[in-house]
Amino acid sequence: MAKDVFAQLEPELKKLVAERFRRPTPIQELVIPEVLSGHNILSLSETGSGKTEACMLPIFDLWLRDKPKPISILYITPLRSLNRDLMDRIMWWANHLEMDVSVRHGDTTQYERKMQAENPPDMLISTPETLQAILTGKLMREHLKNVRYVVLDEVHELVSNKRGLQLSVGLERLKEHIRQSASSQPKQAAGTPGYQSVSSAKAPAPQIIALSATIGSPEKVVKFFSLDRKPCKVLNSIRTKRISMKVESPKPIKSDFSTAGRLHVAPETAARLRRIISLIKSRRAVLTFTNTREFAEVLSSRIKAAEKNLPVETHHSSLSKDVRMDAEKGFKKSEIKGLICTSSLELGIDIGAIDFVIQYQSPRQVSKFLQRVGRSGHSLSRTSQGIIISGESDDSFESTIITGLAKEGWVEPTKMYGKAFDVLAHQILGLALEEYNIPARKTYDIIRRAYPFRLLTFEEFMETATMLQKLGLLWVNDKFHEEVVLRRKSRAFQHYYFNLSTIPDTKNYQVFDIISNKPVGTLDAEFIALHGSPGTSFICKGQAWRILDIGKSRINVEAIGGISAAIPAWEGELIPVPYEVAQGVGKLRREIAALAKKHKKETAIKTLAGKHGINPEVAEKLHDTIKKQTSYGFVPDDTKILVEYFTDGEEYWVVFNTCWGSLINDTIGRTISSILTAKLGSVGLQTDPYRIMFRVQALGYWKEILDTFRMLKPETPEMIMSISVPNTELFTWRFIHVCKRFGIISRDAEYGKAYIRKILDVYRNTPPFREALNEVFQEKLDIPGASEVIKSLNQGKIKLEVRKGPSPIGEMAIHRKYEIIAPDRPEREIFSIFKKRLLDTELGLVCNQCGNWGTILPARDFPAKPSCPRCGAGLISIVPRRYLLEAQDLVHRRISRKKLSEEEESHLKHMSDTSSLVMASGKDAAIALAGRGVGPRTASRILNKPHDTESLMREVLKAERKYTQTKRFWR
Repeated sequence: MAKDVFAQLEPELKKLVAERFRRPTPIQELVIPEVLSGHNILSLSETGSGKTEACMLPIFDLWLRDKPKPISILYITPLRSLNRDLMDRIMWWANHLEMDVSVRHGDTTQYERKMQAENPPDMLISTPETLQAILTGKLMREHLKNVRYVVLDEVHELVSNKRGLQLSVGLERLKEHIRQSASSQPKQAAGTPGYQSVSSAKAPAPQIIALSATIGSPEKVVKFFSLDRKPCKVLNSIRTKRISMKVESPKPIKSDFSTAGRLHVAPETAARLRRIISLIKSRRAVLTFTNTREFAEVLSSRIKAAEKNLPVETHHSSLSKDVRMDAEKGFKKSEIKGLICTSSLELGIDIGAIDFVIQYQSPRQVSKFLQRVGRSGHSLSRTSQGIIISGESDDSFESTIITGLAKEGWVEPTKMYGKAFDVLAHQILGLALEEYNIPARKTYDIIRRAYPFRLLTFEEFMETATMLQKLGLLWVNDKFHEEVVLRRKSRAFQHYYFNLSTIPDTKNYQVFDIISNKPVGTLDAEFIALHGSPGTSFICKGQAWRILDIGKSRINVEAIGGISAAIPAWEGELIPVPYEVAQGVGKLRREIAALAKKHKKETAIKTLAGKHGINPEVAEKLHDTIKKQTSYGFVPDDTKILVEYFTDGEEYWVVFNTCWGSLINDTIGRTISSILTAKLGSVGLQTDPYRIMFRVQALGYWKEILDTFRMLKPETPEMIMSISVPNTELFTWRFIHVCKRFGIISRDAEYGKAYIRKILDVYRNTPPFREALNEVFQEKLDIPGASEVIKSLNQGKIKLEVRKGPSPIGEMAIHRKYEIIAPDRPEREIFSIFKKRLLDTELGLVCNQCGNWGTILPARDFPAKPSCPRCGAGLISIVPRRYLLEAQDLVHRRISRKKLSEEEESHLKHMSDTSSLVMASGKDAAIALAGRGVGPRTASRILNKPHDTESLMREVLKAERKYTQTKRFWR
């Protein structure tokens, strides 16, 4: 078979192939003949299977035979880092074949772009966004008419988001350009009566080869990128590679307790760290995946603290390009043994041979786990080895199910992004830039050929075009030869090129601890939109914090003890757990309940471990969880719901234990809370893949919540969410970004809530408004899924049990122990940090008598009874250090009896008040005035209370907190 496949290639290429390959890989055997036959291809294969060469070798062969004009090969890949890797691999072939290859993305210099336009390469490696740019460039567009082969890499990363949606239309624009250029028929003038697109003519279309990793619905991908317009083959070789997957959850041993104390983590976490360190040490090159950037940072810091000489580094998308590249190079050279990373290393970036993959906690989706484990054993002859180090009970259940589904070959169904009005607006402008006076019907036809826009109506199209006209970007002429024609305006160029990316610009807020006045991390705008209000507590860098004040780019917080009610700062980054995985957890609960009822613990654990491929520690954790829940009297599973109500401290909770996954639980939870808010007032909502939790003002409200739940109809979620979502901060945040992509709001605009509300009112029920709603519905909710489970409830297919709680499984969510979180920070430690910062605060000292002396001292060095070394007076004022010279000048002007402004008189009054406090209280006055927001009046009130140094500082801390919480009202 191998000889037959390579025998089809040109002799020149066969010689090169013999240097690189002993025999073809399975995917090469499948793909090479089909590409040579001219078919469109969707190639499914794992990392290290030779998939890039599988598609490129036959393309090289076809290129060698015909030597078409450049640019004949277009390679589109979603990540710039992949471009660097591809260049290294492809250049070897190109150099031997005398093929010119070039790369183009956002960082390509102007000189390189000019050279590409004047001397086009045979093959161009690009990103989806860059394709949008070159489609409208005069010279590059001329070269694109020669494209014969389009390679779409890593398409599984594109079909579920707007980048893929934009690319699908871009491909139709490219095909139209090639058709128009190749048409030998006389072209009719644009806009003349009877105009017909050339799309129906038998004109050449480029051959498209799409590459993907594990994907649940290949047929959807084929349609999404219109691969089915000509004979298309889906070629799958994913199951040809051996994969070994396990789940572990190590128990703490004696040494873990001392490590836990030293690292400020729980003993269970210390045990998991020990196991990870052991695995990294025993292997040559290990990737440890976490689900969020923060987890990667915190886990990396804990590993380095536990094992100082272990060469590990962090890799995620928020790190700078240079830092990431240094980590990749160090790993490739074996200078680094382990990389703690996120999805930034899921794709095929070449970082050398990886012999093991660790997943820290559940990967939450089967496809994620398969993609990550596939990074190890980077060849078909080797086995990909991966392990999940699971955490608490929910995590262990979920990890067990995901591993089992992965072994069975099941993958989540592919979720495709539907039509989006902001992408539509951008593509209308792009086509108007390509052709002056372009017929509206032609523009509509080209866009609607893209599968995601197949249901777009002409009315929706024209509504969007008319909005672009109102925004001064487009001219809609409905009197041009009795046909509607679109003409770009001058502003269209700038707007189009500035909005090539559909990824929103995410603003970050820096978080400052008011105690130490040091940064503790960052929060993105979406988190602030969802949770950002004073009083909200959240978790960041292993500590719980309470928001005191939110500024334009800074958030002031204080450390708090207890994390049960805190929101993880990484919550928005977590990928949702699918319905199928959550249902699998429910089935496993049911299976264990039956097993525990029938067998003794030891037998049940052994049976579980053997059947599900988990170690005994994990099996014991699963068994013990269900055993405790069975003692409570009811185990919620895939067909049974437990509704429980209980008091926890001063809080009242109603918990629905539902194995429906992240998005369905959140959709139903939001629906119920929206209905109840009008009746009961504020209703707190928290959800996870296995629970919907309501925090209410009185325990008796559980009946109202239950009645509301029982009254839900399949159509209720969509109806309620359409009304309530536009009133949320999340919707507002999404609306702002959609408005930026439309050109309603400039990209760098500063705006307040009143301005945004005004914009919302003006554009209600217009395409931007509907698109913001569409984004929330598609990305944050699951309306169809919620409707289906409600239908099952109404049909009696799901049993409902109501009991007074808490049950072990219900209480688990309320008192969730987040991973790698330090124990509660003691008040003693907080005060110690504050004390140091306060005493280190530098103050300006000025003689208020003569003004000829001034100095800067930290509060700790303030004299007990200060006096001026020049005139001997004890009237020493305390001023901010940066205003020292201005303060001295003010005293001189007062002495000279010069006229002072009202503001200057106020400053002198402040100085006089502080000097009076210094004369009366000496160093204590300096300590009080060193507090942020503490002026003479507050300091005087503090100093008038009986105090020693420590109690004085505690009063200053109280004053600082109050100031931070209330200062927004006094601006």
